Amino acid sequence: MNSMNKIKSYAEEAARNTSIVVRERDVERVLAAIMLSSNFWKIVQLAEEPVPMVAELIQLMARDGLIAIEDNDIKLTQEGEAFCKAERIEALHTHLCPTCKGRTIVLDDSLKRPYEKFLELHQERPEAIRQYDQAYVTPETTFARISLADGRGDIRGRDIIVLGDDDMVALALAITKLPRRVVMLEIDERIVDFQKKKAAELGLSNLEVRRHDLRKPLPEDLLKSFDVFFCDPPETVAALAAFVGRGVATLKGMGGAGYFGLTSSESSFVKWRQLEQVLINKGLVVTDIIRNFNEYVNWNYAEEMLAWKLAPVKVKPVDNWYYSSIFRVEVVEEIPLDNEDLTDSDIYNDSESSTV
Repeated sequence: MNSMNKIKSYAEEAARNTSIVVRERDVERVLAAIMLSSNFWKIVQLAEEPVPMVAELIQLMARDGLIAIEDNDIKLTQEGEAFCKAERIEALHTHLCPTCKGRTIVLDDSLKRPYEKFLELHQERPEAIRQYDQAYVTPETTFARISLADGRGDIRGRDIIVLGDDDMVALALAITKLPRRVVMLEIDERIVDFQKKKAAELGLSNLEVRRHDLRKPLPEDLLKSFDVFFCDPPETVAALAAFVGRGVATLKGMGGAGYFGLTSSESSFVKWRQLEQVLINKGLVVTDIIRNFNEYVNWNYAEEMLAWKLAPVKVKPVDNWYYSSIFRVEVVEEIPLDNEDLTDSDIYNDSESSTV
């Protein structure tokens, strides 16, 4: 079997074993990532492919002697190096801006004081728990989102709703005192209580915190009431359709905007295409996608998630490895949306999910 046929064979076998669409280009991305790092979690980040796909491809290539797994390191063998050379597969070169780290924005002096106050409060925040599939971003990421949205005219004097908020976006927005109104909906009582407490201590009259299960219909007083929404939905097609749909339902209408994240670790580009079609069907246009904008802090239940079971080496991640691209969407067509009850719907998992 020649090398190109071998790449095709790996793609087809991995697709059968994972029920994920795997292309030859995906196999090449994994090999290129392995040439840059021997750490599984870093390989997943660099390859920008779903965890189950990366884990399966590593196992297949280790079986055939292209990869060696030794002392928790994943490396190309001499045969693997020769294979990559023959196929002209080279290590990734990211060329990231050292200042903005690829986000395209920086935290400047206009947000310095609110950011410093947020850093103080962040040290007291509740930790992520598996019950609600939580993983929160770094404080810098939270304010980077605000900076990006501010640059798009979506913060100052706006009415903003945050749908689910273990990232503390609502509290951060209120601290800036730039929005007219911020409403936060969250199911986790710990986060609700924390943000209520801090809002009271700081006298943040522009922040309203409510406990709400987003699977339930939105309260009527929140529909068509906001200029901007933020959310971080689960990454199945059904879940994104449901929760971004919730966000769109809160917007006043044409020109309303929304922000959310989408990973490559749990969503292949094939799924991205399906998700982008969902956005179009909801009357939205994608105005911005910035890759790897959102950096997540490693959560403390790593050994309980599916990704741990799939990982070819059992070593907890040390460096942050879970990133998502930020999407900004804007309403260009008003389409009637349902506000249905989703409590009994199975929308949270698919073949690419791995962090639950």
